[in-house]
Amino acid sequence: MNIWLVTIGEPIINPENKLRLHRTGILAKYISEQTNHNVIFWTSTFSHFTKRHLYNKDTRVEISNQLKIVAIHGVKYKRNISIARIINHRQIATKFRTFIKKEAKPDIIVVSFPTLELCEAAIYFGKSNKIPVLLDYRDMWPEVFVDVFPKGFRFIMNKIFLPLFLRTEKVFIIATGIIGITDEFLNAGLNRAKRVKTDFDSVFPLAYLKNQFSENEFVLAEKFWTDMGIGINDKIVRICFFGTLGYQFDFETVLEAAEELSKESISVQIIICGNGDKFTTLKKKAANLKNVILPGYMNAAQIGVLLKVSDIGLCPYYPNPAFLKSIPGKAIEYMSAGLPLLSTLEKGVLGRIITHNDIGYHYDCGNTNSLINAIKQIVNEAAILKIKHKVITKIFSEEFDAQVVYKQYTDHLEKVVILFQ
Repeated sequence: MNIWLVTIGEPIINPENKLRLHRTGILAKYISEQTNHNVIFWTSTFSHFTKRHLYNKDTRVEISNQLKIVAIHGVKYKRNISIARIINHRQIATKFRTFIKKEAKPDIIVVSFPTLELCEAAIYFGKSNKIPVLLDYRDMWPEVFVDVFPKGFRFIMNKIFLPLFLRTEKVFIIATGIIGITDEFLNAGLNRAKRVKTDFDSVFPLAYLKNQFSENEFVLAEKFWTDMGIGINDKIVRICFFGTLGYQFDFETVLEAAEELSKESISVQIIICGNGDKFTTLKKKAANLKNVILPGYMNAAQIGVLLKVSDIGLCPYYPNPAFLKSIPGKAIEYMSAGLPLLSTLEKGVLGRIITHNDIGYHYDCGNTNSLINAIKQIVNEAAILKIKHKVITKIFSEEFDAQVVYKQYTDHLEKVVILFQ
């Protein structure tokens, strides 16, 4: 079976890429290594995370006999919310439409939503060539643009973004099937498609592949953190975060809480890893906070070590519907190391998992006192945090381990191809 996976904005399999693979990269790796199927991973030459090109032109790379990457070149962008990024997405979609006409036709296509332009290109190609196309629904777009505005303005913004909503609705209607990262995402996708669930639809959560680094890389990463004064035997409660430092996160409350905790000499340290539109501002605000570290974007090994020396994983999301209906990838990555979670998503899917299994703590987004109280509770319960590790690791192994999730995902792709014939 020949499978196309279409995604941009993820790290790709590349010798120079030291970042951990995300959903499509892990799926491509699993299928090509664990089955007899062939995979083409259609993606971008541009790294969304490091903001640089991995290749300087359209490039085709043969990773193995069963896995090939086609990286399409587009303009650079410095900010995640920018005109340059919109141009990049349109350029890649335009080239994708051209390139796929010259390629041997696949048995199935899986395209990540968003981006809208690539979804349109993949779905219309599939429809005209009688190829099943599944939408991997992982982000509630374009709702994310509307949700950043105060409630009083959202009616107007919905009108402004109506053309995008209509285009989005159309791709969901035309798609052969929908893959949701949660039941809530699948149901939202089915509502967009105006239909009930069929055998072409399913749910596969975001999953995490552990230990995406060599032993030597891990040793170097240990030295990196040791040189920063961070060690595994520190008698301090360490809260970690890693991801894009963008507008979906409320870091302002985190820094305010850190400042107050510092005044009270509470033994806690917050490490916020990553880069993004908020990085420079946050770095300035945290300059005088000794209990906050912003080291920039970390590679897979550095994150692996940080997970090992941390006590809590931080999920400081603004609790909009997109995140409340999701189980964020970073929460799953924290769970892979057995870390309890500190989250603002109590009323969502992740919140239910935390509460039901007693594997973390909640606080109110934007409420500094709420976060301070949660961190004080964590510090007071530091001795029992390790006890939660066994439960958390079990949940991860059964529900979010990549080897489990992506075997099921692959089985579904095989079923869809048979049903579509």
